[in-house]
Amino acid sequence: MKILSIHWGTNSTAALMIAGDVVACVSEERFSRFKNDESFPLHAIEAVLKIGNVRASDLGLVAVSGERFDPTGILCHKWSKMSVRDRLKEQHDYWYPRLFEGKEIPFLDLFKEHVDTAQFPGKQWNEAIDFLYSGDSAKTNAFFMDFRRDCISRHLGIAREKVIFIHHHRAHGYYAYYASPMKKEKTLILTADAWGDDMNASVSVADDKGIRLLSSSQNFIIGRLYRYITLLLGMKPDEHEYKVMGLAAYAKPGYFQKELGVFSNTMFVNGLGFDYKEKPSDLYFYFKNKFEGSRFDNIAGAIQKYTEDILADWTDNALKETGAKRLCFGGGVAMNIKAVMDIVKLPSLKGLFICPTPSDESLAIGSAYVAMHDICIRKRKDPRKVLKPIKNAYLGPQATERQIKDVVKASRAGKYSVKKDPDPGYIAELLEKGVIIGRCVARSEFGARALGNRSIIADPRNPEVIKVINEKIKCRDFWMPFAPSILEEEADKYLVNPKSISAPYMTIAFQTKKAAWKDLKAGLHQYDLTVRPQVVSREMNPAYHALISAFHKHTGIGGVLNTSFNIHGEPIVQTPQDAFGVFERGDLNALLIDGYLIERK
Repeated sequence: MKILSIHWGTNSTAALMIAGDVVACVSEERFSRFKNDESFPLHAIEAVLKIGNVRASDLGLVAVSGERFDPTGILCHKWSKMSVRDRLKEQHDYWYPRLFEGKEIPFLDLFKEHVDTAQFPGKQWNEAIDFLYSGDSAKTNAFFMDFRRDCISRHLGIAREKVIFIHHHRAHGYYAYYASPMKKEKTLILTADAWGDDMNASVSVADDKGIRLLSSSQNFIIGRLYRYITLLLGMKPDEHEYKVMGLAAYAKPGYFQKELGVFSNTMFVNGLGFDYKEKPSDLYFYFKNKFEGSRFDNIAGAIQKYTEDILADWTDNALKETGAKRLCFGGGVAMNIKAVMDIVKLPSLKGLFICPTPSDESLAIGSAYVAMHDICIRKRKDPRKVLKPIKNAYLGPQATERQIKDVVKASRAGKYSVKKDPDPGYIAELLEKGVIIGRCVARSEFGARALGNRSIIADPRNPEVIKVINEKIKCRDFWMPFAPSILEEEADKYLVNPKSISAPYMTIAFQTKKAAWKDLKAGLHQYDLTVRPQVVSREMNPAYHALISAFHKHTGIGGVLNTSFNIHGEPIVQTPQDAFGVFERGDLNALLIDGYLIERK
């Protein structure tokens, strides 16, 4: 069975599964160059089908994430193009009248200058807009199932019956479980996010009897709360939450107890679900009023500590209730690496795995897992024997020979030198000398984390490199930490990891040992010295492992600094042309593309 799976929403993404194996996945933003592009993933679909050498007519199913669908954000490019000022306008001119004055202001009227009906599927948007203005909410779900089914079947030229819809939280949970290597023992599956198909959290257990949903909730507010605290702090919601998490480490617990008390007086953990001491009237104005006069770092520290406490308590209850010792965690809240670090400390937890980018991009992969799981159940087959965990995150396209040759030609015509098939030892020498290198090779990584193939790498010992990359290359915020890629063979030297938690995807934070404070200083959080590592095995990425091994041979250092290859606010580079553009605009010293090293003369 060949299954194309689609997420059409925040950071639209496509994936392809063949016979239970995920062979490709990439987000539309990598092609459009708009961060978090919510447009229909036309280019992503084309790319994954090409990778799998599959024609649309070969597809057995198209699995689409989401049984419910609200197109207003897509029509207005809410996540890719709306500014912080626009999001503040949304609160004051849309939500405030609706929540506090009983006035219904059409979202599309408020942001009519953003409405884009020229995007795919073009004229069909007119019918969708007419329906939205009709106010017939009872028919909304059925209407937008038909709308999406028609768009997809027409685009691919397939029967409408092949298009199915997958529940949002099932997709999160099944991705967390089936894409991970943890399938042989009883496993707890948690999902948590802002909202999806009338849920924002769930508890399931997987064992020899299958996957059973034990609890679901509409009361979990952390995902949305973190979103609006991000906005209150003047940053872009649904994108910059990680900046708040990075800032939180600088806050002193003794100073943010008042703010923590405000959070703690709202939602609390009640068994496998959540309840309220005081239920906020909304998640923006309520806290805006409460925190007037509070310092920005105290607010950041308090929301992070509250998140950690809630998730740890909830996980502990679920582990005790199910008797499971191992956990897989999906949904956008699982992106909070510091909270995950606290969960790992729970005495009853023996193992944990977080798959690459568990936020909404992963719904594309999760939907394929759900669809194939259900086929197996109908055919009375064990899904665990059919569905395969992902081997690595390198699921995107690789450069074509033409793309590579064009960049090499442009480089030779410019102020650059070009070296063919550079030896890893030479690259290591450059890093040792302080050269900052962009690496765009082989297949691109799926998701938000650069894992070596679309990365900027540097010597991790020198903190001065932080300022250079922040100011001259990436234009990013000064307080945000970088991360290291560490050889699997050297990980025990640097990480405090008594439970031997696997960390190949930068999805978990760790405390560090003294050796890391010296060897990997620039790749740690500069205040609390925690780390979000990519532990690199030879099996998962042989070429990257060889490069880091060469650096280790030259310096004795078992890792390199790794940050995503992009300008701040732009998607990670996809093609050699994208990489060369960042190379020219920034202050990168060298660029690695497949088979070539380009250096400034």
